[in-house]
Amino acid sequence: MVDTSNTPGIDHVPDLSVGTPAPLRPLAAASLEQGLHCVVVMPTFNHARFLMGVLASLEKLPWPIVVVDDGSLDSTPQVLAEWQRETGGKHVVITLPQNCGKAAALLTGFAAALDRGFTHALTIDSDGQHDPNDLHALVAAASLQPNALVLGARPVQIPGYPWTGRLGRWFSNHAVWAESGAHVHDTQSGLRCYPLANLPEARAGRYAYETEIITRAVWAGMPIVEVPITCTYTAPEGRVTHFRVLRDSLASLRLHAVLFTLAWLPGVPARASVVRRLWQWAGPRRFVEMLRGSGEQRERLAASVSAGSFMAVAPLYGIKTVTCLWLSARLRLHPGVVIGVSSLSTPPIGLALILASIWVGHAILGSGEPIPAWEEVTAHTFRGWLVEWIVGSLVLGTAAAIVAYAGTLALVRLVPSRTTAISGESSKTRTDSGA
Repeated sequence: MVDTSNTPGIDHVPDLSVGTPAPLRPLAAASLEQGLHCVVVMPTFNHARFLMGVLASLEKLPWPIVVVDDGSLDSTPQVLAEWQRETGGKHVVITLPQNCGKAAALLTGFAAALDRGFTHALTIDSDGQHDPNDLHALVAAASLQPNALVLGARPVQIPGYPWTGRLGRWFSNHAVWAESGAHVHDTQSGLRCYPLANLPEARAGRYAYETEIITRAVWAGMPIVEVPITCTYTAPEGRVTHFRVLRDSLASLRLHAVLFTLAWLPGVPARASVVRRLWQWAGPRRFVEMLRGSGEQRERLAASVSAGSFMAVAPLYGIKTVTCLWLSARLRLHPGVVIGVSSLSTPPIGLALILASIWVGHAILGSGEPIPAWEEVTAHTFRGWLVEWIVGSLVLGTAAAIVAYAGTLALVRLVPSRTTAISGESSKTRTDSGA
């Protein structure tokens, strides 16, 4: 590692110990009234072979660049020093004396951006995976919502995408949803636009910071915007990653366990409360909104009754409630209605449904002989009953679901919708005004 203490344009940040993130205090507010003032912030660690290509692409963009060298041990310092000389020192290089992790590097870059009057930080990884030209789309989105955290969303299917990365991304996406209710398609992308004004505090280090900041931003009421971007894992130079599967995965699990626990506590912001979101999802208010809402909402209410009717007949004892919740989340149904109707499977109605299913199944699969009496049941007969129950329940459940959907939809259409009521009041107002 070369000494760059006398190189123009290179800042040094002392007193950062190994593995210790920079102080994770809330960043100072920056005014957005003058419009967007963007700067590219790129953390790097031992990516010397990719740096010149990425920097050359960034040089073609209209924004200044802040590079944070996170204590690289390869030839990164020499590459950055040469780049500084070639560009006349018009960009900024910050050198951390020791490796502190991506979180510390990002926050160091954010602080430098704020000190120089920038309002937004455009972040990009230095390993050549991202196309710097995609930053234009992020800035366009940020210009429409300056207070939003704009995320670049990579495709799900990318040649060379490691399975560990796909699994981690899937888990992280669902964890953020559980913690905040936000549906984010790529919580681990490094291509982003951060609004530096009132950026919420996040405590995680290394790679976990980029995930935690999304949950914290939602809790703080900050909009989350996603923009499709490209990504490559098949660069000619090969791929270098500093993600430690065991260490960083355990850190991610700890982080999400803490955030999910906080989301249950009374002091959490209302928008993030798991209890409140569950009540909104399964409570009576949503039922009334579906009952008196648009045609699509009424159809979903009828579908909720239909799904519950099928589940009441289905031979899924032991997992019915879990299945009802999964169907409700997957199909955007009302879980209270689905579970409530499915509870018809409890005795005595449930016993009658089982007997009816066996009768239907016997009629379909049987040899025309009557169902044997209970005292005549053998192991072979019992297995036959089980098969007949499964087949009969599928047929009877499907028929019950169709009838329930049609009947419920006909009934809910008799209830005046909110739009009809509002339209009627408006017409009455116009009539009164004309009179």
